Parts: sequence; structure tokens; C-alpha cells
Amino acid sequence: MKEVLLLANGPGELWCWVRPMVKVLKAKGYRVKIGLLPCQFSSGEESRIASSLGADEVKGPSFFVKSALDMLRDSSDLVFQLGGDLVYGLLASRGKRPFFCYTYGPKPFMEKADVVMTAWDFPLVPGRVVVGDLVADALDMDEGASPWKKEGALRLVFFPGSRPGIRKTSLRFLSEVKGTLEALLDNVEVVTALSPFAAHSEIEAWEKEGLNPSLSGTRVVLEGADLALTQPGTNTLELMHVGVPAVVAVPFYFLEHVPLGGLKGIILQTPLLGRMIKDKVLRKASERRGFLAWPNRIAKEMIMKEVVGDVTPADLAKLLAKLLLDERQRLCQRERLRALSKPYGAAENILSIIEERIG
Repeated sequence: MKEVLLLANGPGELWCWVRPMVKVLKAKGYRVKIGLLPCQFSSGEESRIASSLGADEVKGPSFFVKSALDMLRDSSDLVFQLGGDLVYGLLASRGKRPFFCYTYGPKPFMEKADVVMTAWDFPLVPGRVVVGDLVADALDMDEGASPWKKEGALRLVFFPGSRPGIRKTSLRFLSEVKGTLEALLDNVEVVTALSPFAAHSEIEAWEKEGLNPSLSGTRVVLEGADLALTQPGTNTLELMHVGVPAVVAVPFYFLEHVPLGGLKGIILQTPLLGRMIKDKVLRKASERRGFLAWPNRIAKEMIMKEVVGDVTPADLAKLLAKLLLDERQRLCQRERLRALSKPYGAAENILSIIEERIG
């Protein structure tokens, strides 16, 4: 039985990329191993989630050195990296086994991979093979009961994210958004789409604030939704594929909890230096930012509304109320999102490439 090692780091890659790949690989009879890499963007629940996906083995996450040593000891027939530093994949393959990677953008050492796969036909990834977006495949796996209860209400979804620090801070912030919104509109229903990386123990806190938490799959929650409030990340692609208009918000209220990658992220985690300069670093970065939402990056224009800065819950509530009342604008955004979505069956396309290489 041939073995495929799937490497991933953060929540989005694990849930939306690795999950559909495990499904198609197991259906074809491969032995599947998931290697979780160290990641500053992790939720802390990656091991639990990875163990639920049906793989034969899950390893990690570990510290950087131990992860590197684990890679050097690996003997899988093919290494497929879906997120994280490609150094780990190179160590695992050691030039002796095929090394594939899937990415939305350029990465250091990408040219060392035998095959580079991506979702869309745009020039962020030179020499790539366009296979489609694995996020669309993951959405087709979503299950659960519909959380919607009010007939005829305008339906709004909150996405508080996969990281505990941001979620905890979001609780009071989103409660204030909801309170102001309900004062502006009397026919709105709010559901909070809790990440699968959220602990079940959190549900009571969200219920207490009247935010109607749901652990159903994202596609289930989004069916029939009129609008969503989210942060940058994979959720913007899920919204694109389902065709739900959204506001993508980065209030500076959350800056303390925004993770940064690389050496900069490590330095800014230190108690004394980090808190002194992180706020300034992120505020400065926001001045020269490009588009935050993936659909906007793909289209190279503003489709989803983006809000960044010292925005208050009342500010967001007013914007959400305006969009909920503007059916024409929401329909326009919905149509443009659907036009961008091209669910090619990425997992099956990737499987075909794997089979060509290792049988």
C-alpha cells in the first residue's frame, strides 16, 4: 500500500485543503499520514481536528527542531505540502521521493517542488498546474442542521474566526454589533458560525450573549444567508463559492490578537518588546495593504466590502444594516462572487496527478 504524507500548518489549510485530500486518497486505497507543522497562526486544536479526518496516522505539531527531525525520518512514497514552510517538505522528500505542493501564492523554495499546484489561473505562482480550489471540495463535505429559525427575516452570519484569542475578544464586540443592528432593524436574524476548531465549551458563552452559535458546517450555515461579517482568511473563499455577500472587517480593536508570521512574529510575541511595537507595526502595514479578501485579490477589484481601522461596533452595525436593506447591491455582489467561483473538483484533479507519479 502506497503512503502519502500530507503536511499542513494552520486551521484553514487543515480543514479546507487536507480534509478533502484525505477523503479522496483513502477512497483510492492509499495509506494517509498527516504531518502537522509548527505555526504561529494555529488555534491549538489542530491535532484534535486532524485526528478526526480519517487519516491512518497524525504526527505533530512539535517544536521546529523536532518537526525537522521527524521529516528527516519520514519514508512516505510521496510528500504533499498544503501550507507551511516548504523546508519541511524538502526535508521529508530529501530528493528521493516526489514532492508536491499546493499554494495560492509564491513561496520560498517552491522551485524545488516536483509539481506546484494552485487554484486559479493568475500569475502569482510561476510554473504552476491549475487544479481548482480545494475549499470548494471541502464545502461539499459540510454537514449539520440548519440554524435558521425565523421566517422572512434578513439573515446575517458572524464569523469570529479559528483562533481563541480573537474569538474571545469578538464575543463582546459582536454582541454590541448585534445590539445596535437590532435597534436599527426589527427583522434581522443573526447566527454565529463557530469554527470547527472552537471548543464545545464555548457554546454557552455565545448563547448567553444571544449570538446563536452553530457548529454546523459552513455551507449549511450559509444556505439562505443574506450577508456575512467576517475577517480575512479562508472564510472569504467559502463565502465566494456559496455566493454570499460579505463585509470583511479588521477593527484595530483586535490588533493585540492578530498573529504575524516569520521572525517578526516571534519577536513581537515577547512580552516587553512585542506589546510596545506591535500596534505601530500593524497600523503602519494597514496603510500600504492590498486587498484582504481573497475574492477581491482574485478579481483585482473591490467586490466584498473591506473595513480596516478604528471602527466601532456601532460603525459596523450601521454598515451591515445599510447592506441588508440594499437588496440590489447584495444581489450584484452575489452574482460577481458566483462568477469567480469555479469548483473544478480540485481533490480529484490532484489525485490524478498523484496516481500518475506513484500509481
